[in-house]
Order: sequence, then C-alpha cells, then structure tokens
Amino acid sequence: MRTFCVGDVHGCYDELKALLDSVAFDPNEDLLLATGDIIGRGPRPLETIRLFMSLGKHAVAVQGNHDLSLLRNYSIWRNLRDASSRDKFVAGLKSRELGIILAQDDREEIFTYLRSNPMCYSDPARRILLTHAGLSPEWTVSDALIRGAEVERVLRSDRFDWFMSNMFADKPDSWSKILKADARLRRTDRLLKKDTASKSATLELKRLIYSVNALTRMRFCREDLSLEFLCKDGPEAARSQGLYPWYEKCTGIAGDETVIFGHWAALQGQCPRKNIIALDTGCVWKGSLTMTNLDNLRIRHTVAAG
Repeated sequence: MRTFCVGDVHGCYDELKALLDSVAFDPNEDLLLATGDIIGRGPRPLETIRLFMSLGKHAVAVQGNHDLSLLRNYSIWRNLRDASSRDKFVAGLKSRELGIILAQDDREEIFTYLRSNPMCYSDPARRILLTHAGLSPEWTVSDALIRGAEVERVLRSDRFDWFMSNMFADKPDSWSKILKADARLRRTDRLLKKDTASKSATLELKRLIYSVNALTRMRFCREDLSLEFLCKDGPEAARSQGLYPWYEKCTGIAGDETVIFGHWAALQGQCPRKNIIALDTGCVWKGSLTMTNLDNLRIRHTVAAG
C-alpha cells in the first residue's frame, strides 16, 4: 500500500483528481491523507467531500479551520427556531458550502462524516504526525495526539453544539498557563475538598479551544511560546513584531519524527526544518496543489491551479 498526503484542497476537485491520476492512485489499495481544509473558497466543495467519503478507510482528512467553520455554521443553522431564520442565515453567509450541502438528500450523512474527521493523524511506523496547522511549540507529538483526541470526542458527541458555540476564540493562547491553572485547581480540590466541577469545566473548555487553535489556526508564536493569530505578514516581517513562525520555536519533535502540515499557503510548501513538511501551495489562490508520498517525502507531485 502506498500512502500519499495532499495539501489543502479547498474544493479544488479537478486538481485533486489530476494529482491522483498522475500517480495512478488505487482506491482499493492506496491511502490518501489530506492536511485539512478540504473545502472552503474553492469551486467544487461537494464533489471533493464526496470523493473523500467514497474512499472510505482509504482516505483520511484531518480537520482544518475551514472544515470546522462549516461545522460551526451547520450547528448555528440547525438550532435556529424556524425555516425563515434558517434561510436568512444561509443566505447571509459568505461561504457557499453550507447551502450546497443542505440541498443534498444525504446531508446528514455528509455532516456526520465531517464531524468524524480526526484532528491529527499519526503514522507510527513512519513516525509521522499530520495536522492542519502544525505542532504547538509547547507540545510534543504525543501531546498533540492526546489533545486532538479530546476535541474529537466532543465533536462526535451530544456536546457538539455547545462546543461549536464556544470554539473560535483567540484566548487562551498559552498552554503553560492552562497547565498552571489545572495544577492550582488540583491543589485546591485536594487541600480544601471543595466541589470544583464548574472550574474543571472551564478548564476543559480552555483546553479544547487552545487545541483547536494550535491544530488548525496557528502560524506565529511569541517569545514566551504563546500563540498569535492576527498577523498576516510573512515570517521575516513578523519578526519585527516580536513574532516567530511556530516551527522555529517547536522543540517537541524527536529526531526521528516528522510533522506534516498545511494551512500556510504563503510558505509555498517551503519550511527550513528538514523534519517539518509544509504542503499548502495555495491552489485555491491560483497557485498549485501539492502531494507527496510518505515513503519519500523529498518527491512532490504538483498540479497547477486550473
């Protein structure tokens, strides 16, 4: 079995098909991985989702920020009180994906599929971690898998709507502060024997928000390793603001481990660290779509945007 990993597709279905055809991808034998954001802004989101769904266990797309944004809009839509409110909400969205999917007879199956996608993908044999945005500079690979699994459980549970309504926030931005707060709570609980359920729930939400931010939104961090989400500059310009690309401060990757990420089209698939692989080359921005074989990460297959 060959394992391929493609960068952010963003609904660029034709380019994805061309890439798969160029390597004679076998849907019964090979495995297709994706760095997330399989939809968002591109011309054929429904066809892209259906392609991944049709491959079953032969395809895994990790969650990206655009995928989660679609799920959040879906959550808002289904909790509106009447059909008129729902129609107005869909009509007012800048993105097209929700309306397109809602028009399908199998829409619930599609949303169930999207909710089931993992936050991270690990290939233990090759020592590879795949996430949309990368690896938090305060985490190890193991941390990412544990924290990603915590988010996945909520996405697939009856707490989905609760989390969607709280998911997108720029704070907390520091994992170490969350750990310190957790340690304080444990000491209080042990010494005073108080009911700390509400504080525990607050800390859980902070963990979940930070995990989503680190795995799907992150580009830059500060000197203290806290994450920053507003800067849209390139790495060099960001340094003048005291910001660093997350991969420059990331120390949680062992020597034989590799992290693959997308999300950052401005990098054009280039990362200076040899064990960190960037795959987003901005197909939806008229760049290209890039794919690599996990058995030889130096070889890339690229199709220019049509």
